[in-house]
Amino acid sequence: MRKSIGALINEMKSKMSGYAVMLQYRYMNLCVKAEPAALLSFTVTDDEGEETNLEEVASASLANDYQFEIYPHDPKMVFAICKGIKTAHPEFKMDTRTEESDEESEENQVVIVCTMPEVNKDRHDVLIDGVDTLYDQCKAKLDANHASYKTRLTAKLVGASESDIQEAEDELEEVYKMHDDTCLQYKEAKVKEIEEAYQRYLDERKQRQEAADERAAARGENAKTQYRVNQSEGGQSPE
Repeated sequence: MRKSIGALINEMKSKMSGYAVMLQYRYMNLCVKAEPAALLSFTVTDDEGEETNLEEVASASLANDYQFEIYPHDPKMVFAICKGIKTAHPEFKMDTRTEESDEESEENQVVIVCTMPEVNKDRHDVLIDGVDTLYDQCKAKLDANHASYKTRLTAKLVGASESDIQEAEDELEEVYKMHDDTCLQYKEAKVKEIEEAYQRYLDERKQRQEAADERAAARGENAKTQYRVNQSEGGQSPE
């Protein structure tokens, strides 16, 4: 197969790989769990108006599957960091706490805690719509690229042998199918993550309701017991 044909297929592969990577990145920013990639989607603007990346002004870690902890290097940057996060991810719930320093000469450490919102019915529906929209956009690009490169490949294969034509067409289809399957897998994985988070929300809500019902039943039983005690005491004959 001629080098120009190989170069054309590699060019298509590179573009399709870019579309798949971008889809994965966008899905990470549809935050259900605390995804480190979500912290790459914003910049921090200091008092002088200069923009910088988060890692230059703070360190971050995962507290658990649903929380980030961000440690600003300078307490003066807390507001700017919170503003940057809020701009990129208004759905995050943010709180701050202060950790005492072990060194007398150092200031206490301010920690920004970012919590992912619970996936209730409304958020579930919004996330699923977002997943579908992003996938459809990516799929449209893959299909358009596939059609375009297929046409370009056909033009380059004029005069080639039947075996070379078949080999080139098979390779092009293999590249397309690989990326098409990859993007579909990203979508299915994100939908699974959303559904699991929604089920977690439903389970926790059910547990809270059951606990509330038990407390209410206990209060009712206590009230009945106290009533019987009062009735018993009220029915006693005076000495």
